Amino acid sequence: MENIIAAAIFAVLVAAGTLGVSSIGMFIFHRNPDQPEAQQRERFEYGFFGLAGIVVMLLMWYAL
Repeated sequence: MENIIAAAIFAVLVAAGTLGVSSIGMFIFHRNPDQPEAQQRERFEYGFFGLAGIVVMLLMWYAL
């Protein structure tokens, strides 16, 4: 029970890293040929969430 905080930080690290990497993958591979404006907006969102997830992961890694 003495490392419960480290375990919680590690869980956040893994979750943020997984979401960040998957969002960056969606940024790279997402295509919406019917609506190019919607595709641009969605790719921007995926890129933002991917970068935010990676930043949170790195912060949790530093916290450990």
